[in-house]
Amino acid sequence: MNKGIVLYLDDFRKHLKGCDRALVQDALADAEDHLTMGLETLRAERPGLTAEEALCEVVASYGAPAELAEQYRKVEAFTVPALKSQRTRKERSALKRFVGVVTEPSAWAAFLYMMISIVTGILYFTWTANALSLSLGLLVLIIGVPVAWLFFLSFRGLALVEGRMVEALLGVRMPRRAVFIRKGEGWWGSIKGVFTTRSTWSSALYLILMLPLGTIYFSLFITLVAVALSLVASPVIELVFHEPVIDYPAEWWIPVWLYPAVVALGAAVFMGMLHLARLVGKLHGRMARAMLVS
Repeated sequence: MNKGIVLYLDDFRKHLKGCDRALVQDALADAEDHLTMGLETLRAERPGLTAEEALCEVVASYGAPAELAEQYRKVEAFTVPALKSQRTRKERSALKRFVGVVTEPSAWAAFLYMMISIVTGILYFTWTANALSLSLGLLVLIIGVPVAWLFFLSFRGLALVEGRMVEALLGVRMPRRAVFIRKGEGWWGSIKGVFTTRSTWSSALYLILMLPLGTIYFSLFITLVAVALSLVASPVIELVFHEPVIDYPAEWWIPVWLYPAVVALGAAVFMGMLHLARLVGKLHGRMARAMLVS
């Protein structure tokens, strides 16, 4: 890689100090992509230029690191995740805060993420486990390393897709650009870059962990929803359909005078489930940032 680009990126990274890690990854990927592509294009069009002269022209058109970093800071202020900017309204009582969760999009979005996590977890785990086993099996052949390289690139792509879902549903700022794949270093340089990057391995681990996590999320929240709905619908189940709400190990009929309390309990369980979904979503978002952000 051109030493001038490395120096530019190092200076750019210093000016981005204090910014969100995901923003830094996006900004560095944009800069490295633009400078590398611009340098290759300019030298192809004007072969007489030296690498230093071509880089100076490309940098001049792209902008100085300090100015560029300031522009990224300004743009980031207007592009925060939609759900991140929402805060729980400060009500006068804990009861209103507890009940008010049903009107908060962030809670419903987190609940939706928990429901679909089992599907994404199965897909991620199936692809990653098969890719790893196939890569290890082919390492004894000449094509083993290129095949493994392609599979590991796919892990980065899946991590980027997962990051967009996390940002959209959990309100956590995630990278909008994958880590730039450096060109001009030959096959070995590209392969080495992929296999020696921490985010590649952490992304693969995250994709594998999504199966047990997705199973836990889905099982927990679908159970809570089933309990809440059965309690709320208990008067209809017993009075209209003449079926007991609980029939194991023995039939148990709810007294009529207890219906209001049972319905209120079911509503409370459902609202508590939304609070729990929002909390789990925050914790999962932190884990996703730690493992998927370079």
